[in-house]
Amino acid sequence: MKKPSLIFLLLLCISLASCDGEKVMKAMLWGFNRMAGEGYFPSPEILTLGEFEGAEVMVSKIIVNEENESTIELRLHNGKSASLKISEENTARKCAELYAIGYSKINDYKTIKISFIQTDPFNTENFAVSEYSFEVKDLLTNPTPENYGFQ
Repeated sequence: MKKPSLIFLLLLCISLASCDGEKVMKAMLWGFNRMAGEGYFPSPEILTLGEFEGAEVMVSKIIVNEENESTIELRLHNGKSASLKISEENTARKCAELYAIGYSKINDYKTIKISFIQTDPFNTENFAVSEYSFEVKDLLTNPTPENYGFQ
């Protein structure tokens, strides 16, 4: 008796939610943020900083000899900003700092790796990758000045 009423309730919820796809997506995003941690997805500020077309987050949790070696990697695609072209290293550090400040579970990781991926617009199989790694504790304790490298 419980199974049919549970299935009916589930179908009713899906049919009511399916009318508004935006509400369904917001609910899914909210649930994912609860599991992964608030700020898991890069903030709009990070995307704007380099005028990136897209972003990915890769996570690897590793404990070696009871020591945390976990890494979180941000892959930022096709940046177009002038600051990125002038000083890629400073832009990478600023992106890492912004992510470290915004992500609620950042203390679970030892390293943040920032990868800038530039794709050839004429042949998408050709791409260039620049990678920068930062220690999380350094980013949280020694932030760079507000406009460092972006004058």
